[in-house]
Amino acid sequence: MGAQEEEEAPPPEKNKQHKNSKEVFFSVLPDRYEPLIEEEEEEEEERRRRKEEKKSRKKKKYKKYRKNVGKALRLSWRCLMLGLQNMASVYSTPASAASVVVTEVHRTAGSKA
Repeated sequence: MGAQEEEEAPPPEKNKQHKNSKEVFFSVLPDRYEPLIEEEEEEEEERRRRKEEKKSRKKKKYKKYRKNVGKALRLSWRCLMLGLQNMASVYSTPASAASVVVTEVHRTAGSKA
């Protein structure tokens, strides 16, 4: 009879989900706790720092070039404008007045020397 009772018992349901509580462990951290930093994070940080340094060096170099190019352009623009003004004054004045101005300029330069 005992064998028949075991067969007649309903089989346990495997699909039924049972609610279980999980065990949680707590630990007290020491005062001088330092989290572990993986090597990848250190390498990434170093790579980022080198990239920033390289960027700042490039920025300084370009700033220097822009400054020098700006000076050269201003000087060449002044020289161009001065030349154009001189050429315009030569064409606009009569030939007799130009010779008088030139001779006076040479005399004053010679007397100073």
